Amino acid sequence: MKRNLSFALSLLSIVFALSACATPLTYSAKEIRGRVVDAETGQPVEGAVIVAQWILFEMGIGHGGHKGRLHIYETVTDNNGHYTIPAWGPKVHSPFTMLDNLDPEILIFKSGYEPRGLVNEHERTSSVRVSEWDGRVIKLKKFQGTIETYANQILYVVSTSLPDTGKVWRSFPRMVLALDAEDRRLKSLGLKPEYRATSFSVEYFDKADQVFLRNLER
Repeated sequence: MKRNLSFALSLLSIVFALSACATPLTYSAKEIRGRVVDAETGQPVEGAVIVAQWILFEMGIGHGGHKGRLHIYETVTDNNGHYTIPAWGPKVHSPFTMLDNLDPEILIFKSGYEPRGLVNEHERTSSVRVSEWDGRVIKLKKFQGTIETYANQILYVVSTSLPDTGKVWRSFPRMVLALDAEDRRLKSLGLKPEYRATSFSVEYFDKADQVFLRNLER
């Protein structure tokens, strides 16, 4: 029994080692350009906050789980709804990790609209990552329903996409400010106390972080 277990563990080690060898030593990404418009009117949506993430996964059985972000970039749409996410890389990643085959994840948020999370529809395994959303028009729908349902939707979409631990949020501070402002706006409209639209409530940040965020608003 012990011999069989030892053999199985050795076999797994070989599989993981071969997988690591097959993974690119570095990753890079091409530039992404796009436009965000109102789904009903077709008019440009200015001031939509966009966060693109290239998420590393730990190699192993069952995909291993998140192992940090290799790259995060935040931007805001201009008055014509255009945005640009610059090319980056090459970047070295930590051992036994790999980028998800559908990256990058792109999160878009604008007050009053349903938040959107976008990924590639087809797998990408090369070291140079390309987004299928490059050059495309992205339509945002205005939210219809109760403010409680709206708050729940924002919280769910954002919390399943953005990390809320440590100081990673400093890579997307404008998203933090936008979510905090939306939470306060909904509360002013009568959002019930047991509901919230964000886990990034600025009032609970330490003083230094609050100053860092407020300086961005000037």
